[in-house]
Amino acid sequence: MSLARIPLAAAAVGLAVALTATLSLHRSATGALDRVLEERLRGAGTAAAELLADVPPTSQRLRAIMTANALEGAYVLSPELVVLADATGPAGARADLLRVDAGRVARALRGEASIAFGYAVGDLPVATGYFPIRGPDAPRAVLALEAGESFAQARAGVRRALLVAVVVSVLGALSLAALGIHWARGEAQRRVGAERAARGDALARMGAMVAHEIRNPLGVIRGAVELVRERTAGALGPRDREALEDVLGEVERLRRLTDDFLDLAREPSISPAELDAAAVADEAARGLARSHPRVEVRLAVPPLPVRADPARLRQVLSNLLQNAAEAGAGRIEIRGSAVDGAVVLEVRDDGRGIDPALRARLFEPFATGRKDGAGLGLAIARRIVERHGGELRLVAGPGPGAAFEVRLPRSTG
Repeated sequence: MSLARIPLAAAAVGLAVALTATLSLHRSATGALDRVLEERLRGAGTAAAELLADVPPTSQRLRAIMTANALEGAYVLSPELVVLADATGPAGARADLLRVDAGRVARALRGEASIAFGYAVGDLPVATGYFPIRGPDAPRAVLALEAGESFAQARAGVRRALLVAVVVSVLGALSLAALGIHWARGEAQRRVGAERAARGDALARMGAMVAHEIRNPLGVIRGAVELVRERTAGALGPRDREALEDVLGEVERLRRLTDDFLDLAREPSISPAELDAAAVADEAARGLARSHPRVEVRLAVPPLPVRADPARLRQVLSNLLQNAAEAGAGRIEIRGSAVDGAVVLEVRDDGRGIDPALRARLFEPFATGRKDGAGLGLAIARRIVERHGGELRLVAGPGPGAAFEVRLPRSTG
């Protein structure tokens, strides 16, 4: 089971347990309440039936019984189901069988009182009680009591409590699921981060070892080529001199690569100073013009004071410009601005852009979309920017190509 499913399963189990407990409590509370209401109505009916055994039933007496017990209706029925007296209506007519339960009236005439929710008026359930009014030898009439709103309010309160409990249980389960999913995502991110850090540490150690083993042979090769060039300056033809320059160029490229490996294996050294970001951007643009004269670099950077290492900041911008040029860009634009106390430099090009499959690990070591690329430049550039307390990120652009944003704390000096 994935981490993301664990909190969902826990929330489902928690919700099931909470709802089961809530429904059980509701059944218990409803049963207890019904017993209380039944006893209340039974007590009122028994006392009223004993009173009416000694005095004739009248609408006034029934109305007094109804008011004293907060009832909805009170009436007396004969064995023939004729209304002898009614607290809320006329007497003398046969009872409405939609309102009266003839079977329970018959049982009351045999001396058996009963209480039940007989019918409903709209959404209001009506509890009815039938109580025998004794005569000389046997019950001579039946007292019917109706308990509606006042009795049903308590049941409605229990239903509202059930609804609130269910809503609270659902919200609690959703909150638990949300917290669990947040935790699971955090754990997944931490695990990915730990794996990435371990992989990066292993790669850094390997890079340091490779750089150490290569630097000395490179120095020997460079020295030997330069010595041959000096000793044979007049004897070599143009093609031979060009070949030596090509060898020296490749040696220089390998030297820069070993420097990148060393920067990857250790924290890049930073010597911050007060400088103008516009001047550093101009130097990086002129550097690209020497290696890629056909690429147009447009600068739109006003004077922006920043405290940074000039060589390292130039390295970051040069790397971004170099990547853009090698991605087929014909035009690159560097924009600068001051935003919320930070200096923001944006490098945007019209090249091939970033492969979507590469975006997630773009700043990882050895992540590259070029066959001849080492994939170290962006990883080192981000570390340099972060050492300055800033941020390097890929940003979205309106058109083709790629855009990177370098954000550095603005100098306050």
